[in-house]
Amino acid sequence: MEGHHRRPLPALIAAVLLVFGLLAAQATPTTQPVPPQWERWVPLAGVVDVVGPRPDGKLVAVAAGRLHLVDPDDGATTPLGSHAAESHIAMAPGLDVAGAGCRFEAGEIYALERGAISRVSLDGTPARFVEPPAVDRFTGIAFDATGRFGNQLLVAGRKANRTVLFSIDCRGRLRTLTETAPPMEGGMEVAPQMFGNHGGDLIGADQTSGEVIFIRFDGTSGVLIRPDLPAGRDVGVRSVGFTPPGFIGRGGTAYVAGAGALWRLTEDRFSQVAIDENDLIVATETGRTTVVRCRATCRTFPFGDAAGASIDGHVTVVLGPAPPPVPMAGAQGTAIFAIVTAVIVAGGFILYFVHNRRKVRIPEPEGR
Repeated sequence: MEGHHRRPLPALIAAVLLVFGLLAAQATPTTQPVPPQWERWVPLAGVVDVVGPRPDGKLVAVAAGRLHLVDPDDGATTPLGSHAAESHIAMAPGLDVAGAGCRFEAGEIYALERGAISRVSLDGTPARFVEPPAVDRFTGIAFDATGRFGNQLLVAGRKANRTVLFSIDCRGRLRTLTETAPPMEGGMEVAPQMFGNHGGDLIGADQTSGEVIFIRFDGTSGVLIRPDLPAGRDVGVRSVGFTPPGFIGRGGTAYVAGAGALWRLTEDRFSQVAIDENDLIVATETGRTTVVRCRATCRTFPFGDAAGASIDGHVTVVLGPAPPPVPMAGAQGTAIFAIVTAVIVAGGFILYFVHNRRKVRIPEPEGR
């Protein structure tokens, strides 16, 4: 009669879990969190771009034709030399260029000028770096730190309504990668390797079409995505930037330039949205921002606004301070680890022997 006395415990547990699940679902808020708003941080007349950080932690902004150091702690600005910078800038992250026998030193600034690229040292000393072939105008500048473009400087220009892309090594030797990429202008950046199928591609934007563009190291190009943002001259997508590896553990702050000021999104505001490492932040000239996440596929989600910012240049994300190192256990910790390991190993042997002793031994059949 055992079949008539089954204990109802599993069914009871399932019923309790179902009730709790329904209550939790009803208690869960259905409204989405409100995306954070960018903070108008430091007034800086004529600012068009901001990059960094330098080895000393400072940011570098270009405003009213001059370079400025910006202290991220208090926003204090000081001139960096007397160099007249025309437009967008890029900061070298410290890169050895294979086969060139030289490197782009960390913190050096490379600036777009009229018909040339200039280099500005850490102390603000300028030098003419290279004069690329003629284009209608330069439209973007970025460094490749992934190696897909050979750790080189990338400069984009507009010619016959198409994008021309040059790669330049640390000796100023130049190569044309493409002359037929879709139009793009403003801040551009090379995607981290974990950016789905487009890791290592150069990413830029075209405000007229509203499209985010990719260019691969072999010169092939196309449309990455068209986010649900305004499109058109003076309103469309203008700036891009990535959350770097390490962002989840360290947090960070995002910076953009526009409307006579530097704008920022601090770590506490970042925490209001489910942003991940290797995400792309896209901003329109009018300050609308969204996030593009590419893994197996690409999707977007809102990321707040910098209302009236007239954004230009790069979206620069700076990592927060590294967490304190885990203290070493020392001799006592080593001894405890050894004891625990010995107990686990001994326990394994004991379980093995007990298990073997409890095995049912089937007697061998008697011989006939």
